[in-house]
Amino acid sequence: MRPIDIYKPTKLKHIIGNVEAIQKIERAIEQNYGFGGLVIMLAGKTGNGKTLLADILASRVDCEVYRPDCTKEAESAMYIDMIKQNIDIPSMFVGQYVYILDEADKLSPNNIAKLKTTTDAIDRRRQKNLPVYVSVIFTSAKKKEHLTDTQQKHWDELCTRCIRCNIGVTAEEMNDYFAFLTGGAIRDISRRITVQSMRAAWDYIDEHDIEITV
Repeated sequence: MRPIDIYKPTKLKHIIGNVEAIQKIERAIEQNYGFGGLVIMLAGKTGNGKTLLADILASRVDCEVYRPDCTKEAESAMYIDMIKQNIDIPSMFVGQYVYILDEADKLSPNNIAKLKTTTDAIDRRRQKNLPVYVSVIFTSAKKKEHLTDTQQKHWDELCTRCIRCNIGVTAEEMNDYFAFLTGGAIRDISRRITVQSMRAAWDYIDEHDIEITV
């Protein structure tokens, strides 16, 4: 098993850096009296733990998790319809449903537009203090300027409906973490990798067969 899999965080408190984002999410969960009805956007560079964070959030509740392929328009549309159906489930005895839309910026403009109305329905139900049994977590590694004009318009409007969290790790946080794991053998891993991400750092540890001492 690769080191990145062995040392993969399983709780929010084990995630390196991202203090501000995690505090924002924790506040949202607390204010929401649980997890249902949250719409969260995790944005940041590839390899810094957006999907991992989404998985940890989903693991905190008893839920069914769905992962539509955002590059497939028909599949995404089907899952967005499922989200709409989940919003108005009348029974308090049902479980939660969590939809993780990785690389949501790849959704078609039509599906982004459908999601806007869907997230509005979630918000309306929450404002009426009605239970909501579905939460949606988006991830995106793309910057705004990388989107088409049509995508950008819909994307901006969708983001205003989300709890937006920027996910990333500083060079100092990365260096301190891997210096600790390796007993000081590697103190400057951020200078040894070409892409500044936790995934790239773990790949470096794996490729160079560096021992983890803790």
